[in-house]
Amino acid sequence: MNTELTEARKPPPQPYDEQNEDVSPEVPRQSALSFPWVFLLFVAFRWLTLLLLRPGGFIRDWSDFDTFLGFASLSDYGLYPFVHYWLEWPPILPWVAVGAYQLSSQLPAWTDDPRLWFVLTLGSVYVLFEAGNLTLIYLISKRLYRTERRNIPVLRPVWFYALLFVPLYTMLGFFDAVALFFLLLALYLTLREQLVRSAIATGVGFMVKLIPLIFLPVAVRQLWSLAADRRAGLRDGMLYAVSVALAVLALAAPFLLRQPVWLLAMLRSLLGRSSWETIWAVMESYYGFGVVAGNRLDAAESAFAVHATTLPWLLIALLFFALYVIIWVQRADYAQPRNVVALTGFTVTFFLLYSKGYSPQFLIYLLPFIVLLFPNRRGVVYSLLLTVLNVLEQPIYFVLVPDAHQLLLGIVVARWLILGTLTLEFASVIWESTLRRLAPVRRYAPVALSALIGIGLLISLPEAAQSYVQRQLREEPAAPLIGYLSTQQARAQANLLVLSDHALLARFKPYLHDIYTVRVLGGANLPPEAPNRALEGALGEVTQLWFVTQQAGETSVSIPAELGNTLVRYDFVNNYQLLLLARRGGSAPPPLARFANGVDLIGSEVEKGADHSVEVTLYWWAVAPPAQSYTVFTHVLNETGHFIAGHDSFPGNGQTPTHTWRRGHVYADQHTVTLPLNLPYGRYIVVTGMYDYDLRRVQAYQSDGSPYRDSAIPIRELNLP
Repeated sequence: MNTELTEARKPPPQPYDEQNEDVSPEVPRQSALSFPWVFLLFVAFRWLTLLLLRPGGFIRDWSDFDTFLGFASLSDYGLYPFVHYWLEWPPILPWVAVGAYQLSSQLPAWTDDPRLWFVLTLGSVYVLFEAGNLTLIYLISKRLYRTERRNIPVLRPVWFYALLFVPLYTMLGFFDAVALFFLLLALYLTLREQLVRSAIATGVGFMVKLIPLIFLPVAVRQLWSLAADRRAGLRDGMLYAVSVALAVLALAAPFLLRQPVWLLAMLRSLLGRSSWETIWAVMESYYGFGVVAGNRLDAAESAFAVHATTLPWLLIALLFFALYVIIWVQRADYAQPRNVVALTGFTVTFFLLYSKGYSPQFLIYLLPFIVLLFPNRRGVVYSLLLTVLNVLEQPIYFVLVPDAHQLLLGIVVARWLILGTLTLEFASVIWESTLRRLAPVRRYAPVALSALIGIGLLISLPEAAQSYVQRQLREEPAAPLIGYLSTQQARAQANLLVLSDHALLARFKPYLHDIYTVRVLGGANLPPEAPNRALEGALGEVTQLWFVTQQAGETSVSIPAELGNTLVRYDFVNNYQLLLLARRGGSAPPPLARFANGVDLIGSEVEKGADHSVEVTLYWWAVAPPAQSYTVFTHVLNETGHFIAGHDSFPGNGQTPTHTWRRGHVYADQHTVTLPLNLPYGRYIVVTGMYDYDLRRVQAYQSDGSPYRDSAIPIRELNLP
C-alpha cells in the first residue's frame, strides 16, 4: 500500500481550540468563563468569608477592626480623628470607620460578638475595593496581553490573584486593599494616558495610606520618556506632581483649616517611629511588631519610638535615594505598558527593601505586579514563598513563639533576599537586553530561594518548638507542679504518672510525656462500664507512682485501692495535689535538706541561663510554716569554696515570703545568678540555704541527720561559663 499517498489524501488536522474543547462528541461546546462571572464568584467568596470566617483562625482573632472600633467609639463622646486627636494613618479611613461605627450602632448588638455589625459594615467597604482591585488587574492585564484567543492569558493574572491567600487575609482585617486600589487605579489611568485622573488617584491614595505616593516617580518617569524633549518632560512631570499635591490639599483642607496640629502630629509620628520587622529592626536588636508610641490626645507629642534608634537613617535614606535615581534615569521604552508596570513593581519592591518597617499586610502592594508580569510557575513560587514567610511571622512568631528570635531573623533575611531577587526580575523586564547575563541567576533563583527557606525552617523548628513549650509552661497554672515532677529528685521516685481526671491530661502530658508514662484514672470521656486498659497495662509490676488531682480545700484525696497507699502528699498552688503512692511497701522519700525552721528542700533545678547567668529553681515544702520571713541565698562557689556570685531574696522574689506559707504546701522559688563577665572556665558549685533577719543561717540537715557545712546545701556542680 502506498502510505504516502494515503496520508496525503487525509484531510488536514483541524486547529485546536482550547476555548471550545469538547469533552465528548455528545457534549455541546461551551466557552470559558468570562470576567464578569469570575468577578461575581470573587465578590461572593470575599463577602461570605467576611461574614463567616475570622482572621487568625484558631490561633488568635485579632485585626485592625479592633483598633478602628476603639477610636471610632470615641465619636460617642464627640471626639473625632484629626479634630480632637491624631492617628498614625491619614484621615480618610479613620473617618470611614467612624461612619461605619455610627451606622452599625443603629442595630442591636449581636450577643455572641458585639463587633458583628461594625465589622460587616466596614468590611463591606474593603470587599468593594477588593473587587475594584480584581477589576483593575483584569484591565491592566488586557493592556499587557492583547491576543486573539479570548480571555487567554488575560484572565490568568485574574485567577492568580483571586486564588492568593494574602489579599483575602488582608481584607479580613486591614484596610490596605483600599490603598492598593488607588495605586492600581493610578497605574491603569497612566496606561490610558489619563494623567490628571491618575494624579488625583495618587493623591487620594496618599490620604488613605502613604504607600500609593510611590507611584509618583513612575508617572513622572513615563512622562519624561514620552516627552518631545527634556523641558517638556520636566513640565509634564511638574504638572503631575502639582496635581497630586492639589488632590492631597483638597482632602486635607478641612483638617488644615480647623486644627492643622493633628495632621502635623501624624506626619511627625511617621518620621519618628522606630523600625520593626525588617533587616534594620533586627540590626537594632528589636524583635517586636510595629507600634507607634505616644499620647494620641497630645498634639505636641514627639515620643513615637518604642526602642532606641542606632542606625544612621539619614545616610541610609540618601543611599537608597541615590541608587533609585541612578536606576530611574536609565533609558527604557516606557511607551510599552509592560515596562511601566515593571517599573511600578520595581519601585514598590525597592521601597520595601528600604522601608524602616514592614507589616505582613504590606505584601498586598507587591503581589499584583507579580501576578501581572509573572503569571507562571515563577510567579507562583515567589508568591508562595512570601506568603509562607508572612504566616510564619504573623501569627506563628508573634503569637505562638515570640521568644524564638532566630525565627524572626530568618524570616526577615529570607524576605529581604526575595525582595532583592524581585527587583532584579522587574528590572530584567525593563532592561532585558542589558541584564541578559543575569538570566541564569533569575532562572535558578526560585529553586535556590525555596531550598534556602526550606533548610532554614528545618533548622529553626527545634528552637521554635522549645520556645512554644516554654512560653505555654510560663502561663500554665500547674507550672510549679510540672516543674517539680521534672526534677531529678521526683523522677527518682517513680516513672508512672497517673492523673485523676481526663481534663488534667492536656495540662501535664505535653510537658512530662518524655519523662513519665502518663495515664488517666477516669473522667467524663470514659463510660462507667468501660475498662481502663491503658492504666491496667501501665500498672503492671510498678511499685511506686505519682498521682495528681485537683480539688479545693484541705479535704483528703480518695485513692482507689489498686493504686496503693499514700507515702507523702504535697499541696501546690491552684489546688493541685501530688501524692506518692506505694503499691507494695515503700517509705516517704527523704528531702535534699531539712531546715530547723520547719522547711524541707525537696527538689531543685539548675540550668545555664542567657547572658552569663545561672537559673536556679528551688522547691520548698512547708512541713511546719515558719513564724518569720527568711531570706534564701543562692551562691556560686569555685572548687575551693570561694564566693563567685550570688542572688539573695525572699522566696519568689518577695512575692511568697516564708511567714505566709501554709502547712503542707510546696513553693517554687526561682533565682537568677548573674556571673562575672571575666569568669574563667572551670568547675563550679551551686549552693543554697536560708538566713534570718540577723543574717544567721538556718541550720540544715542531711537525710541521715548530719548537718550541712555552713548550712549551705550543694545542689549542682557545673562547668562555667
